[in-house]
Amino acid sequence: MSGQKGQKRNIFASTLAGTGAGLVEVSLMQPTDVLKTRYQSIRVASNYNDISILRSFAKIVKQEGFFALYRGTLPVMCIVTPRVSLQYTGLAMFKPIFERMEGKFIPSGSASAFTGVCTGIMQAITLVTPLELIKIRQQTDINRFKYHGMFSTIALIVKEEGITALYKGLVPTIFRQSWGLAVKFTGFALFLDLFRMQSNDNLKPHHFVASGFLSNVLVGILNSPPDVVKTRMQDQSASYKSSWDCVKIMMKYEGPLSLFKGSLLRIIRIAPGGGIQFATFEYLYRLLENKV
Repeated sequence: MSGQKGQKRNIFASTLAGTGAGLVEVSLMQPTDVLKTRYQSIRVASNYNDISILRSFAKIVKQEGFFALYRGTLPVMCIVTPRVSLQYTGLAMFKPIFERMEGKFIPSGSASAFTGVCTGIMQAITLVTPLELIKIRQQTDINRFKYHGMFSTIALIVKEEGITALYKGLVPTIFRQSWGLAVKFTGFALFLDLFRMQSNDNLKPHHFVASGFLSNVLVGILNSPPDVVKTRMQDQSASYKSSWDCVKIMMKYEGPLSLFKGSLLRIIRIAPGGGIQFATFEYLYRLLENKV
């Protein structure tokens, strides 16, 4: 089971099962990601001031059509699917290593956190940063329709801003991914251990759903500041010199709560997504474990 100390996972089966889990999660949760991104964007957030989440969804559908809720789905699929795949690859690769180091080189009980940090860095550098940039540009493209397909968006960004623009927001993305996965892996392991004790080691699918849900509630709260900074840095209207400059300006002119903009939507997006993801992964992993 996920989170069970000492269990070694099949890396290839973990990667394949993670891919499937990512696809299922995005298919069900994409509309909330679109609205979360718009809430955090400095350029378009004012369109949703003083109205509820449900009215914000209704406004998007009325003004832009239903499929606007699925704008940026391809880059999100390209972000989430390999990101989730790499997440479980990282768990299978790094966790056994850090578990052997516990009590010797790292504190006892910290293997999940160190695994999350290493996996998050791997995610951010390889795929997540440029794909997040593309997603944000498409999701905040209101009434201009400047960014269309994924590849045309890449070409336009490179043409207008240079190829290095694809890695705008790299630092907050690394921090978001590594800190977020440290919280997620640690929370999931703790919650699953509680359910394991409660059920006398007889874990059921709903235990994985609940553990994934609760761990991602923690991520939605604790990992909101780097997520907001990342979105601001990657928005086309961003004029910040650095991630730290972004934080200072937001604190000065918008207050500390601005670092938690969209956090409720993020929890609505990732908490059910976490439950779906972990449960789907466990189901697919069991199917694949002895076949690859």
